[in-house]
Amino acid sequence: MAAMTSTVLVDIQEEVTCPICLELLTEPLSIDCGHSFCQACITENSQESEIDQEGERSCPVCQTSYQLRNLRPNRHLANIAARLREEDGKVICWLCERSQEHRGHHTFLMEEVAQEYQEKFQESLKRLRQEQQEAEKLKSVIIEKRTSWKNQMEPERHRIQTEFNQLRRILDKEEQRQLKNLEEEQSKGLSIIDEAEDELVHQSQALRELISDLEHRCQGSAMELLQDVSDVTERSELWTLKKPQALPTKLKSVFRAPDLKKMLRVFRELTDVQSYWVDVTLNPQTANLNLVLSKNRRQVRFVGTKLSESHLEEHYDCGILGSQHFSSGKHYWEVDVAKKTDWILGVCSDAVGPSFSFNQFANNRNVYSRYQPQSGYWVIGLRHKHEYRAYEDSSSSLLLSMTVPPRRVGVFLDYEAGTVSFFNVTNHGLPIYTFTKYYFPTTLCPYFNPCNCVVPMTLRRPSS
Repeated sequence: MAAMTSTVLVDIQEEVTCPICLELLTEPLSIDCGHSFCQACITENSQESEIDQEGERSCPVCQTSYQLRNLRPNRHLANIAARLREEDGKVICWLCERSQEHRGHHTFLMEEVAQEYQEKFQESLKRLRQEQQEAEKLKSVIIEKRTSWKNQMEPERHRIQTEFNQLRRILDKEEQRQLKNLEEEQSKGLSIIDEAEDELVHQSQALRELISDLEHRCQGSAMELLQDVSDVTERSELWTLKKPQALPTKLKSVFRAPDLKKMLRVFRELTDVQSYWVDVTLNPQTANLNLVLSKNRRQVRFVGTKLSESHLEEHYDCGILGSQHFSSGKHYWEVDVAKKTDWILGVCSDAVGPSFSFNQFANNRNVYSRYQPQSGYWVIGLRHKHEYRAYEDSSSSLLLSMTVPPRRVGVFLDYEAGTVSFFNVTNHGLPIYTFTKYYFPTTLCPYFNPCNCVVPMTLRRPSS
């Protein structure tokens, strides 16, 4: 095998050949006279050569004096020598070896070089095959990641579209509600105006008849003038035009666009708690004869005798617990109370149970005050169709303001945080009330009380 191909390089090779070992320079060092030697050659020569009185040595080529401390690396010659050592890797015949083109080139037997490269290539093949296997593994990983990435996109896209569709439905629903209110106010106002107009028409007709009667009497005979004179006199003297009262002139309320930031915040809060939705069902073992449950145990209805206000204590016999027990974590459920005039719902300690003993509170006039955290109840309720209350204080319940009556109520229990929150799902999930910073000493159960209203309470399925 040949090492170089240009005849010009022969002279260059001589320039980078060490004068001592006659081989290409290795780590060349130059001395003061300009000659260069291999580092090992000039060091060994310096040790063997004689040192004069001033500590100087003589150059092996020109005998010029030099000092060891003046030896300096010659990187330029080192780079040339390194390039001359590179092998061309060309296969040539014995005639080419003796040609001018390959003069001075080092050559080797093909068998020797082939064995050397065979071993080298086998090592390379082993390493490259491992690299190939690694590349295949990476390819599989990339394909898997691409599939996983794409699979994440579609559900997220669907979730985004679903949530924004819900927001649009909320806005559309709010728009329809506002338009309905406006229509009702318009109808009411027009009805008042129409009644006033009808009354005016009626009065105008009676007035025209009275004027005509008086004109006829004044133009006729004495007999005609005095006929029923007392009645005509009274009618004409007492006649007064009745003016309409309080005709509508201005809308009671001017529409203001809803606060979208607040709406989004409320919607996001409801969406967050709905992620903890649990499938709550009713426990038939905690119901008495006043209650009837549906087969799926999601609906309870009062079927007893309707009670008077003086017998409201017996409302306590209408309570029923959920089948689930909670001693940790976060839990959410929704209850349909549409068209009910009375109801109570929330959570209670499973140590209390659904019913009270009447005798236990016989001396307490306000039986509703028994529903309180101190007694193991965290509940809100409706009384007399319009009174929404949170039963937190032991002496009196808190009256709640409800702009939109809830047809569906969401209940969220955060056991570790010690909170029970209620949401008006009907009004876009607006918060109703929250019991906060309580320590729950026992396991809790969902609590429901349809009171003595025969309209049922219904537990909704998750995300229904």
